Amino acid sequence: PDEIARRLIERAELRSVRLSAEAFDALKTFLAIHVPLADAASALEKFAAGSGLSLGAALNNFATRAAAISAHGLPVETIHYDAAFGRPLDYYTGLVFEIAVSGSDRPLVGGGRYDRLLTLLGARDKIPGVGFSVWLDRIESLAEGGK
Repeated sequence: PDEIARRLIERAELRSVRLSAEAFDALKTFLAIHVPLADAASALEKFAAGSGLSLGAALNNFATRAAAISAHGLPVETIHYDAAFGRPLDYYTGLVFEIAVSGSDRPLVGGGRYDRLLTLLGARDKIPGVGFSVWLDRIESLAEGGK
């Protein structure tokens, strides 16, 4: 009951917040960033500079993750950063992702970081978590020549 009340109060507070025109324009500019992963850190840095923001450690962490993906030999040319992307569940608290076949709008894998999940289920302390779902039926269909 306390958690439900807290979430209802949080929603009501969010509804009462109004963004300035400048903040709204910055948000639209940010959400329009859709670039290859190799260009994402510089696009985010350019956005931050143009909006008078500092992304600091978050941008450094992002650039480190992107470099690690490349260093592991993964095909970075097929990976895209989309600032407007999000998973449809509110317990995600950080990086979220989907893996799909080019030309398909149905993901094969999706997941992310969800530090709030266990507290939403009743845990007293935050317990960090990372996980994903795999749609085996879609992978099987793809393996059989379908899309």
